[in-house]
Amino acid sequence: MNKYSEGLLPETAEYIDRGKKNFKKVYKRMFEQLSAGDTAKILSYTDSRLIGNDKIGLQFFENEVVVDPAQNKVFYLINKEAGGKQVLDAYTSSIILHYLINADGTSIKGKWISYRELPGGFFYWQTVPKVLEPLIKKFGSSGSGFLKKASEIGGKKYPGFEFGSVICPFKMFPVLMILDEKSEEFEANMRILFDASASHYLKTDVIKSVIIHMVKRLCR
Repeated sequence: MNKYSEGLLPETAEYIDRGKKNFKKVYKRMFEQLSAGDTAKILSYTDSRLIGNDKIGLQFFENEVVVDPAQNKVFYLINKEAGGKQVLDAYTSSIILHYLINADGTSIKGKWISYRELPGGFFYWQTVPKVLEPLIKKFGSSGSGFLKKASEIGGKKYPGFEFGSVICPFKMFPVLMILDEKSEEFEANMRILFDASASHYLKTDVIKSVIIHMVKRLCR
């Protein structure tokens, strides 16, 4: 039992600790899978670059991250000249590893689809609006504020919607977010769409994790 489990019922604490141990195993296995993969294909499929002999550099939102399989770590370069870096948490790192491992190089289709159109997404799409609620609360009356915040994490205004922005967590994984401001007749609403190639880069459950991560970043 660790400090995070203190104060919980024994069976609950045991379940949490077991889940964390399982995650650590899966996390380590992803680095092993990445190291065993065809590096040239991974770089090509994900629009990434090789750094040194074995590190991979790729775009993650507005910044470049470096994946180091030898150390089982993913980090931001915060001062390239001085070699400074910030190690990312395991949860965020796992999303990046999933992208590198699952990408198959399918071209971006230029067609937007909803979460329920993703493989298996029909059964879980009703959970997505709940995840988007913090954005509605924060930007429901400020579409310009949403666009400004989206631009800070690499978003580009999308023509055709007054408050639409395309945000790319990864170069080959564009996400369209559309805010409908609150009016006298309607409550504010947020829609999220993905390129039709999305399932060739991330599994549907991981895409849900990407949505959660995006919402957290936009609400900072």
